[in-house]
Amino acid sequence: MRFTKTEILDYFNREDKNYRLAILCTHWIRDTAHFTPSAISEANSLWMKVAGRTIAFADLADELQDANGREMASARFLLNHLHSLIRVPFELLNDYCEDFDSLAATPVLSYRLKNMPWYQYTKLIRNAVSHNFRFAFNSKDRAKLPITWNGITIDVNCEGNEITFETLWHRPGYELFLEMKEFALSLLEPGP
Repeated sequence: MRFTKTEILDYFNREDKNYRLAILCTHWIRDTAHFTPSAISEANSLWMKVAGRTIAFADLADELQDANGREMASARFLLNHLHSLIRVPFELLNDYCEDFDSLAATPVLSYRLKNMPWYQYTKLIRNAVSHNFRFAFNSKDRAKLPITWNGITIDVNCEGNEITFETLWHRPGYELFLEMKEFALSLLEPGP
């Protein structure tokens, strides 16, 4: 086994906290007037030395000057965290189930995983976030379309398009993560 159930659950718990922390950080990014120091003033005064260069953060301050810029920066920031929240846990579940089934007299976990109502949807989302946040369907995936989870549908019209609030956004992304986490909690452990 590449991972134990405990390691899988520890990872899920860390990602859960990381994503909620990212949501908390977006409040500072989006609503700069209520926080001291503001994200804008911090970005204007912040710099770091990397590879012999000084990198300023003032370009971020410029982006945060208007409400639209703050919303866009906040959405991109959370989307990046959403990528981590979905892709790696999905891979861990697949790996664990494959490893368990390779050791079991009767393979059951991969079958259970692949028949979860969220599995095919998550697979398409994982593929998209791994490929520049754009949907690209292979022939097997295309044959299963449309796929609907939690009232959200991915169909052939999504081909080549980026993930948007219509196909996955922050609240449904977190709900998807919680469904995967619930599955992780129910994982069987290999016998001695």
